[in-house]
Amino acid sequence: MNAPCRVLRFRPAGSPTCAVPRARSLIDVFLNDGKTPVGHIVLLDCEAGTPVRWAFLLSDGRATGLQSTHSRQDLEAAVREYYFQELTADLLRSA
Repeated sequence: MNAPCRVLRFRPAGSPTCAVPRARSLIDVFLNDGKTPVGHIVLLDCEAGTPVRWAFLLSDGRATGLQSTHSRQDLEAAVREYYFQELTADLLRSA
């Protein structure tokens, strides 16, 4: 049996639903054909001398714990794994 098809879409921020203090929304994340984002990638304000930090927040503003100081693309890879972890885990077990 085939696994159900799922699509994760990253779009430039445009959703007014993300209002987190001290953060700038960069990317809205959509799952399947949903019209409202499931989460947002935000750029967190940082103090001088500290690395830039990106974080993934759910659409209601709750933190997921997914963050990166390397790059936004690194965080996007972690978001993909967050939503498709059962698929990636299955591939690792079958090797």
